[in-house]
Amino acid sequence: MNATRLQQLVSEFRQIRIMAIGDIYLDENVFGRVTEVSLEAPIPVFEVLERRYNPGAAGNAACNAASLGGQVTMVGVIGNDANGGIVRREFEIRGVDTSGIVVADDRPTNTYGKLKAGGHNAPIQEVLRTDTPRPKMISGTLEAAVIEKIRAIAPKVDAILIGDQVSATISDGVYAALMECARQHNLVTVADSRARAGYFKGVDIIKPNDREAGLAAGIEVNDEDSLIRAGRFLLERARNVIITRGPDGMTLFSQDGTIEHVPIRPVRAVDVTGAGDTAAATMVLAKARGASLREIAELANAAAGIAVTQPGVVTVANEELLAVLGGPEGPDKLKSPEQLKILVNRLKRDGRKVVWTNGCFDILHAGHITYLMRAKQEGDVLVVGMNTDASVRAIKGPNRPVIPQEDRALVLAALECVDFIVFFDEPTPIRLLELLRPDVYAKGGDYTLDTLVQEERRLVEGYGGRIALIPGQAGRSTTGIIQRITGS
Repeated sequence: MNATRLQQLVSEFRQIRIMAIGDIYLDENVFGRVTEVSLEAPIPVFEVLERRYNPGAAGNAACNAASLGGQVTMVGVIGNDANGGIVRREFEIRGVDTSGIVVADDRPTNTYGKLKAGGHNAPIQEVLRTDTPRPKMISGTLEAAVIEKIRAIAPKVDAILIGDQVSATISDGVYAALMECARQHNLVTVADSRARAGYFKGVDIIKPNDREAGLAAGIEVNDEDSLIRAGRFLLERARNVIITRGPDGMTLFSQDGTIEHVPIRPVRAVDVTGAGDTAAATMVLAKARGASLREIAELANAAAGIAVTQPGVVTVANEELLAVLGGPEGPDKLKSPEQLKILVNRLKRDGRKVVWTNGCFDILHAGHITYLMRAKQEGDVLVVGMNTDASVRAIKGPNRPVIPQEDRALVLAALECVDFIVFFDEPTPIRLLELLRPDVYAKGGDYTLDTLVQEERRLVEGYGGRIALIPGQAGRSTTGIIQRITGS
């Protein structure tokens, strides 16, 4: 992989204008706790503490395309109801133009909800899901209104991103209009369909997963042979086919008959929800910039790899993808300062409390583990700043660290309580504290508020952060371990 070439392509995503079209959903996540059993019926009482929203289905792909740098206009249908207003607002917050959305008076805004209970000493888990009735395919005046939007927007864009999750928007008439406009204006076309991958004849790229490819071809994909048969079936319809295969990477079927496998970047997958939308958004942007099929897959793999390491449905930023392509080698929890800034901003936007701590973590021992576990309890996400080898030598002397920084980061990354790691070379982490502005700054119990570096204290308290002093464990230290080993 030529990282410089891929970074150049990503940096040019901002030049691309996209029409995203397809089924629009409002995803609603309701957080709360179960407080008691109802007096009216033997059912739990769910106390609502917070609601979070984001556009789903084709809307999530559109938001990813915008976050990755594209200039995106959404085309689709919402209802004339409160949820329609919410989803429009959420698009606008994420930089997606909503002028292509058609409002229907005779159908509700598609809404998918999750009620999640927990908190305090109980883990958060889903207790109920909600959904609106499965929408019917648009027709009549509603279909005509969508086609009118397509024809108005097509001359102003470079590519079309089609999302067909519930097959309720891309009718025969709509698809004919899309392909007519694509031919007329020389537009790139990428389609992603849950149940109709074989329907999209003539698109530049169809992007099913292995199950969806098998569904289109009428076979069960369970080995390489069946995968290739499904891919060749789709290649008779689309110009190129990229079948995503989760941890097994992607398999490319190009119009010249070449079949190529692209492995994933090894990452710690936390939640794969929405990763396909991230991949599709990356593909349409890369294709519009003239990337090869191999480069398109490599970029989509990298972007989806970012998405799956984070809980819930997320959008991947242009800067985030650039940072990964040129980022540090090591475990996927190890991030550059630029990557962390993007992640922390998103976490805060989603209401997550970020905890920062830092140290050398040379020869990890029980004292470290206990401290880190307690620090994580101060919030939702723990970011650990790790001193580089050079800064450890400056602090501890020429014989330290015993363990080099890459190995220290790998060991620390294996801890469940640690979410992200970043190296820093300075005597204090004040530059990173200023960059990230964590909600909580955790320090070991051998400090007091008065013995902290006061510049750090003033900074954290100045932006409204909190300093948490974590009690230490007497007799447990790296220095003590080294002295026992050496007998000194």
